[in-house]
Amino acid sequence: MRTRLLLCFLALAAFVLVVVELPLGLTYAGRQQDRLLSEVERDARVLSSLVEEQVERGDAAGIAATVTRYESRTGARVVVADAEGTSIVDTGSAPAGRDFSTRPEFRAALDGTQDSGIRRSRTLGEELAYVAVPVTSGGSVTGAVRVSFPTDRLREQVTANWLRLGLLSLLVLAAAGSLGWVVAAWAVAPVAELEAGARRLADGDLAARVRIQRGPPELRRLGDDFDEMAGRLESLVGSQRAFVADASHQLRTPLTALRLRLDGVEDQLDPPGGATPDLDAVRGELDAVMGELDRLGRLVEGLLALARTGGATPTRTDLDVGAVLHGLDARWADLAAERGVGLEVDPGDGLHAVAVAGTLDQVLDDLLDNATEVAPPGTSIEVSGTNEGDTVVVRVRDHGPGLDDDGLARATDRFWRGPGSHPGGTGLGLAIADELVRSSGGSLRLLRPPEGTGLVVEVRLPSTDGATRTRPAGRDGGTPRG
Repeated sequence: MRTRLLLCFLALAAFVLVVVELPLGLTYAGRQQDRLLSEVERDARVLSSLVEEQVERGDAAGIAATVTRYESRTGARVVVADAEGTSIVDTGSAPAGRDFSTRPEFRAALDGTQDSGIRRSRTLGEELAYVAVPVTSGGSVTGAVRVSFPTDRLREQVTANWLRLGLLSLLVLAAAGSLGWVVAAWAVAPVAELEAGARRLADGDLAARVRIQRGPPELRRLGDDFDEMAGRLESLVGSQRAFVADASHQLRTPLTALRLRLDGVEDQLDPPGGATPDLDAVRGELDAVMGELDRLGRLVEGLLALARTGGATPTRTDLDVGAVLHGLDARWADLAAERGVGLEVDPGDGLHAVAVAGTLDQVLDDLLDNATEVAPPGTSIEVSGTNEGDTVVVRVRDHGPGLDDDGLARATDRFWRGPGSHPGGTGLGLAIADELVRSSGGSLRLLRPPEGTGLVVEVRLPSTDGATRTRPAGRDGGTPRG
């Protein structure tokens, strides 16, 4: 590709040179020819005036003396003819008395007009520039003077000019080729990097990135898009692999427990020695089976929720955070009261954030579900919303046992469950909440409260101040994690 670009660059430069230099060369040749003819014409007119009286008297010796001096000084050939076109003096090799009346230039001069041009002489075998002018006396034509001059010097000058233009063309093409090579390398290098990155990605290297720092802006933007695509692909494939690994690992435990429970039911229905089955024991085993099935159902639902959050790029919209917090009372006040826990909600003042529709409701439901499980009876769960610069912060605090440093660091890991966790949990609640918040371009943090026991969970979302009301999750850092 670099070679093709270079050839195109050179072809364009050559075309420009031809368009520019060809007229220059032709113009120079035409001007030099006109200049030569003008000089010969001037000399011919001067000679015509000098030999005017001598031609009228027929003084061949006087004419010869005049034109010979001119010939010796310039090297031109001079022919002076009388009114009949017969040569009186010819500085060339032809003898006097030769008839020149048949020559076109002499006929024109004897008719009183001037004739000039360049032609090749068959007798001399060379190209000549000639001018024929009339010799007049008293208003009548008494003869003609023709001055001819070899064009060798003219042709040498024109040839030298074409050589100079050719040398200039070579220098320009060399400079254009060097510049074209640099430009082609600058333009093509990002393409080569993109090709190598695409090949690595196609070979299974999901960590392949190009990180183009040079080249045209369009190719740098294409490189950024490629890196973003590769990052998303790596995230999605990693999410799939993690999902398969986590699902296979976590489903093994409830399935094993379910199988053991069913074996226990079978043993109870067919006791050894033909004894009568203990129906109470059977019911107990069946209750345990139903408990394992419920646990398995919750685990599958959690895994599906993680799969959905890890593979989508949802649209973010303007979210009324105050309205979401107001709705918590209707959904959670009664359940919290059944567990002996109070619910205090401070919705803040006109809070708006940019988030995926429904995300904050689901996240708060997960957080309140956890909080009501660990909060001691007689305590309250406090939910508040504030605006901190360009970020809306929603805090959920309980007064339960809280978490140690290891728990704070690992609480959002999949399937992690702290000591004393509620039986039957899956360890996916906070992991799902963290994924949902990240899909909205926000973050979720677990902190110790400034005083007392318990846990504070912060949900931080971008405020709508200065942000676009509707935009897709992507380059701003909201790409869902696997």
